[in-house]
Amino acid sequence: MVVVLSTHANLVNGARPVQHPIPISTPLAIILMVIGAYGPFLAAVSVTRLRSGNAGVGRLFRQFQRWRVHSMWFVTAFLGPAFLGLIALLITALSGGTTPAHLFTLPRSLHFAGWLTGPWGEELGWRGYMQPTLQKRLGALGASLVVVWSLWHYWPVATPAGGSLTELLQAPVLTWLAYEVANSVMMAWLYNSTAGSLPIAWASHVGLSLGQNLVDKHPIPFGSFVLTFWAAAVLVIVVNGPRSLSRNSSTT
Repeated sequence: MVVVLSTHANLVNGARPVQHPIPISTPLAIILMVIGAYGPFLAAVSVTRLRSGNAGVGRLFRQFQRWRVHSMWFVTAFLGPAFLGLIALLITALSGGTTPAHLFTLPRSLHFAGWLTGPWGEELGWRGYMQPTLQKRLGALGASLVVVWSLWHYWPVATPAGGSLTELLQAPVLTWLAYEVANSVMMAWLYNSTAGSLPIAWASHVGLSLGQNLVDKHPIPFGSFVLTFWAAAVLVIVVNGPRSLSRNSSTT
């Protein structure tokens, strides 16, 4: 919130400059951004500590150690979103739609640096804590459809720098929300299929960011990507079942 209301509001996606911004230094703004990005991580640890003590926190962190999964899961997590994006481009081209001059654009090195650390701050909260906690009551599909993860990226609209809450009901946001919910289903599938592997959750988060940067979506109608990703999500649901989204008997 401090960054949103400061002279560095441009660092927060969806935030607009406010009148009379708070003057803060660039290093302080970056530190606050990192703390904010690790909000789900800090929340998961705090709530687990309150509910289950140090033993619960230990179990939570042991998910970071689940690296020993089949390499195909990492390949799917890293490259799956880019592959689906390419399919969306091909469908658009075959249907006579406009396609970009360059299908692929390489991300900047700064993006790679952010991907190495940023997803850890989210995934301990979203997949490591929230997914297994909610799916005990709602099932894996029900837990995946809870849109907290998606709305977390839109919180600036509830601030003076974000315009109006009615933006959440407008077509661009609803379309993006549908896209992210489809991704949530597939990320739950990857996480559950690897017995609660946070490295796989991290890889799927990085893969999503990589796919969004690698496959040039402009000027493709974003609806093509939503339909493609939802087709993949429906396939996951049908093949694995909505209860666990996995054939792994040891789902967390």
